[in-house]
Amino acid sequence: MKERCENHQKCMQMIQAVLDGSASAAEVEHFKLHMDDCLPCIEGYKLEKSIKDALQVKMEKKCCPQSTVVDIRAKIGFGLVLLGFVVAEVKLYHLLFSC
Repeated sequence: MKERCENHQKCMQMIQAVLDGSASAAEVEHFKLHMDDCLPCIEGYKLEKSIKDALQVKMEKKCCPQSTVVDIRAKIGFGLVLLGFVVAEVKLYHLLFSC
């Protein structure tokens, strides 16, 4: 078994993809073959999996109150309106003062 992983950064990214379900079947198979021979990958996988499992157990899923949703949407809408005015002012300034 390898004590050092030459592609540790890449392997850690693959571990994340495997755990979150975004890895393809071929990537999962390749990772499983590599992980069996690489101690750092085995340890990294176990650590990341235990963190993910602990978070799923500890996190309580609650719906956001509708009033909060409405407030956030209103603030985003107001921000977009303000941004539109700023962009229009910049364009006007550019038209008036550019050579």
